[in-house]
Amino acid sequence: MTKSNFWTGKCVLVTGASSGIGRAAAIDLARRGAKLGLLSRRTEPLAQLAGEIRAAGGQAEFSAADVTQAAALASAVQELEQSLGTCDVAIASAGIYKQTAGTSLDAAAVEAVIATNVLGVSNLFAAVLPGMLARGSGNLAAVASIAGLLGLPGGGAYSASKAAVITLLQSLRLDLAPRGIRVTTMLPGYVDTPMITEHERRTLRGLFTAAQAAHRIARAIERGQAESAFPWSLWLQARLAGLLPWWAYRLAMGGVPPLEET
Repeated sequence: MTKSNFWTGKCVLVTGASSGIGRAAAIDLARRGAKLGLLSRRTEPLAQLAGEIRAAGGQAEFSAADVTQAAALASAVQELEQSLGTCDVAIASAGIYKQTAGTSLDAAAVEAVIATNVLGVSNLFAAVLPGMLARGSGNLAAVASIAGLLGLPGGGAYSASKAAVITLLQSLRLDLAPRGIRVTTMLPGYVDTPMITEHERRTLRGLFTAAQAAHRIARAIERGQAESAFPWSLWLQARLAGLLPWWAYRLAMGGVPPLEET
């Protein structure tokens, strides 16, 4: 992969960088010439990733922080910006999945999913937006999900959290477009990350690799896309299912097994 004029020299902050899509995005963007600021709760995998990027000739710094803690995350962002320069692109990739079946609804599980998947996005954006607004430029991006387009069996909290991210970014896009800041929502389907179990790796159709997802993220941001969903066939199925009356929706979703929890 050759360096890109769009990414060269840009400071890119990525949450959830210790694994999955976030890690793959950091590697992909470093190869394109970006300066990476790596964020997650775990220090050791961040240090390892930063070392890999530097060994390959890239630039990366890291800071451990919990995305659900706004003050701690803002402090980590400030630390990275002191080393790398002000943030040009912020990618909110941190996310978790917990089963939240209606027949055994666990309030703590719902709270954990919403805190990471929704507040983790808003906390990152709140930390970088003052600088972007002052400059009149910047890019915000978040990893939502096709699951945010409809309610999945056993995964109400996850679907709700991703739906919240989709609508949050729609509103931010309206507010920030006149100020020169672009907002991109990524809607992946099934991606091979630590959230996927071995059984699901063997049985899920249309499973993307994390590297493929990272390539889509880079391309969508570079093109200034408002939303990018993949695979398109799964996105279309979700859109059509959302138009069904309840009785038909229940029949259509009745054969969909709940996602497993790792």
